[in-house]
Amino acid sequence: MDNIDKIELIYLKIEDHKNIEILMNDEYKNLDDSSWSLKEFSTLLKKFPKGQVGIKIDGELAGFALSIVVDYNKFDDSHTYKEITGNYSFDTHDDNGDTLYGVDVFVSKKFRGLRLGRRLYEFRQELCEELNLKGILFGGRLPNYKEYSDKLSPKEYISKVREREIYDPVLNFQLSNDFYVKRILKNYLEGDVDSCEYASLLAWDNIYYSKPSKVPMPQKTVIRLGLIQWQVRPYKNIDEVLEQAEFFVDAVSNYRSDFALFPEFFNAPLMAAFNHLGEAEAIRELAKFTPKFKDEFSRLAIAYNINIITGSMPELVDGDLYNVGFVCKRDGSIEKYSKMHVTPDEKKVWGLKGSNEIKTFDTDCGKIGVLICYDSEFPELGRLLAKEGMDILFVPFLTDTQNGYSRVKICAQARAVENECYVAIAGCVGNLPKVANMDIQYAQSAVFTPCDFAFPPNGIKAESTPNTEMILVADVDLELLKELHSLGSVTNLKDRRTDIYEIEFKK
Repeated sequence: MDNIDKIELIYLKIEDHKNIEILMNDEYKNLDDSSWSLKEFSTLLKKFPKGQVGIKIDGELAGFALSIVVDYNKFDDSHTYKEITGNYSFDTHDDNGDTLYGVDVFVSKKFRGLRLGRRLYEFRQELCEELNLKGILFGGRLPNYKEYSDKLSPKEYISKVREREIYDPVLNFQLSNDFYVKRILKNYLEGDVDSCEYASLLAWDNIYYSKPSKVPMPQKTVIRLGLIQWQVRPYKNIDEVLEQAEFFVDAVSNYRSDFALFPEFFNAPLMAAFNHLGEAEAIRELAKFTPKFKDEFSRLAIAYNINIITGSMPELVDGDLYNVGFVCKRDGSIEKYSKMHVTPDEKKVWGLKGSNEIKTFDTDCGKIGVLICYDSEFPELGRLLAKEGMDILFVPFLTDTQNGYSRVKICAQARAVENECYVAIAGCVGNLPKVANMDIQYAQSAVFTPCDFAFPPNGIKAESTPNTEMILVADVDLELLKELHSLGSVTNLKDRRTDIYEIEFKK
C-alpha cells in the first residue's frame, strides 16, 4: 500500500486477456477449465463492452469483473452456469434484458485487503442503476463447503456462514456488500469440487428501477457528500488520531459517499505534547506529522473507495509555515491546496504565511475547489474557481466562537448563490484546555445550495446538530447546476458585467 502511486478502474480490452488468464490459472488450479479463452473473452467484449471492467494498480491488473445483461424471464432460479452463459457463448446477453448477471469477479492475491472487490461491486451496482435494470444476480461459489458436506446440508452451511459460525470467503464478502441469498443452486459450476458443485444464487435489488418508459441517465450526476464534524479530544499519539479518522472514513463510505470532508486543524490535539513550548514552536512540531497524515489519508481513500478532503494541517516549507490540505483521490493520486489568507491571530501567534496558489481539482465526481476557513470570506477566490468550472466548493474550517462560525457560514452561503455551485463546510467541536491558542471550538457543518426553484428555498441542503460530534451525509445533483446556469430565475454567472469589470489571478 505504501508504494502505490495510482489505482484506476478501467474498461477491459482484448490485450488484457493474457493477464486475466495468468491470474485465473493460478487461483483455480483445481478446475479443468480455469480461465476464459481468448475467443470467449473477445465475444464478451464485443457483446457488452460496458460490463467488463478491471482495476489496475500502477499499471498492473489487480482485479476484474465480467457481466452480461439477461432477460431473466427466460430462465428460472435453478439454472446452471452453462445455461445462463449460453454454454460460454454469451448468446444469452440481451441489450433489452432486465437483469445484470455477474459472469465472474476476481481480485489478485497480491492485492487482497485493499477492498478492490467492494469497488468492483459498487461499479456493478451503479451500472445496474444507470441501465435501469431490476437488479444483479450471480451464482456464488461455496469454496469451503467440501469441508462440511458430510455433516451439513448446503442450506445449513449457508445459515452458519450468515451467523458467522463458519467463514466462507465468497459468501461472507457478498453478504457484507448488500447481497442476499435467493436460493441454492445444485450442479451449478461443473467441476467445482470445493463447492461440491453447489452455489448460492445471490441477488441485489435496484431500488431505483422503473419500468422502461424513462431513459436512464448516461452518467452519474448525483454526488454523495460525507461531512465529518470532528470533536477534539486528548490523543496519546498520531496512531490514535488516525484510528479515529479511519472510523469516520469507514462510516461515510458505508453510505457510499463520494467525498469525505475533514475540518481545519482537526489534528491540533497532538500539540498538547508540546504545550511546554511557545505556540509558534508547538505548531511547528505538529507540522512534522503532516507527511504521515498525507500518506495515511491516501491509503484510506484507496481502501475505502472514497475521495478525501483532508481538512488542513501545518506544513513547513523552507522554514516558512503554511496551512495546507490534500485532495486524496480514490485512484491514488494526491493534490495539495493551501490557505491564502491567514487571520491576524494566525499570523501573530503562529507566524503562518499565506499561499500564492489557487486552483480547481478534477475528480471522478466533477470539478471541485477547496478554500480553508478564512479564504471563504473573500468572494474573489470563489469567483476565480467558478470561472474554471467548479461544481462543489469544500470549506474545512475551525472557529472558536459563534461569531466566527457565522462569518464562515454566511459567506459560504453567499459563495453558493453567486457562483451557482454547492458548498460543503465542516468544522471541529469541543475544547482543548491543554493546547494553547486552541482552547474552544464552535461548529455546525452544512451543505449549501444556490437559491432557486430546483433547490431548497433557504439554500440549505443539510445541517448537522451544532457542537456535536457526528457525520452529515447529503446528495447533490450536478445536473441541476447545469440547468441553473442557463435556465435559472436569475443567472449570476451569466449576467456578470464583464464589459466593465473582471477578476483575474495575477501570474
